[in-house]
Amino acid sequence: MICSSFKHPLYIFILIVLAGSTYAQNVKRDTSFTFAEIRFGYGTNYFGEGLSEDYEAGNFSSSGGFLATLAAYHKFKKINHTVIGMKYKSLGAAPSKGDNGREMFFNYWGVAVSARYFPFHKMAHRGLFLQADYFFITQFTQKYRSTANLEFNHQFAIGSGYAVGIGYALDLPTNRKNRITIGIEYEQDNRRGEVSGIGDKTFASSNLAFLVGFIF
Repeated sequence: MICSSFKHPLYIFILIVLAGSTYAQNVKRDTSFTFAEIRFGYGTNYFGEGLSEDYEAGNFSSSGGFLATLAAYHKFKKINHTVIGMKYKSLGAAPSKGDNGREMFFNYWGVAVSARYFPFHKMAHRGLFLQADYFFITQFTQKYRSTANLEFNHQFAIGSGYAVGIGYALDLPTNRKNRITIGIEYEQDNRRGEVSGIGDKTFASSNLAFLVGFIF
């Protein structure tokens, strides 16, 4: 689920991606070019400092859910094997079940500078690739609730993070300008938020995801 708190950054990013994709249709593949990619998958959350304490104390089940990314990459003429771009990522997790009927939700989004390296393809759009992302802004929203007892707790925090991944890009048999990608991605984030009675607090989390994408 995409929260209203970050709809505006997503709308702006979609416009950038569409503009880049249109530009890509009008350039030759042996020069610079731009392409867009949308990916969907499943990600599992892991909690560290500031988040693991309540999660473990409540004996909650694993946290994970639907994950989506939208990105635009550019191949510079004088840089081989590599594309550089911008990426938007969001995760909407299913509820984790804990003791005494409690539930926990953990959702997040982020915007990153992203790079991909294709070691076996000079034009950087086919085959095996390695990926690195720096999330210069990322926000999570965490909710604990016990509906039966009318107890609700809401926490959010903003920070930064990084991600590394590996994947493979395959040409479509009917259209070599479009490709399908599959990959695995690991993300680590550190965020800070205010907590009643404590003040600023650090929250650490990570996510391991499997993604399938479409390049256009």
